[in-house]
Amino acid sequence: MTYARFLGLFVVLPILIQLWRYRRTFSAKTLAPMGMLLIVVYAATSPWDNLAVKWGLWGFDAERIWGIKLGYLPLEEYLFFGLQTLLVGLWARARLARALESPSVETKAPATPSDRALSPSEVSS
Repeated sequence: MTYARFLGLFVVLPILIQLWRYRRTFSAKTLAPMGMLLIVVYAATSPWDNLAVKWGLWGFDAERIWGIKLGYLPLEEYLFFGLQTLLVGLWARARLARALESPSVETKAPATPSDRALSPSEVSS
């Protein structure tokens, strides 16, 4: 399986499903923080991933990538960073929206004898 096919099947498809499923939840305003998250992910992941490939810790089969490289990494690896972040971020955002819109029902349990205040006659012996 090529890297692009893997991304399409296991990352892009779930993103599209989430976008369709939670389309009423997502808006430009609610997804704006995702941009900052992507900047952090690329800034943190790109250097060490490039070094790992440069030092031979892992590599990419030339027959399974498009052949476009930025530094030591194929384009698909950079797409993976961003798409995986979007996949998890969209899921977390949808879950947060559902949690915030759920009515918070605070039911107080009936008072037990240990919950009530003591009367003066019970305190003095």
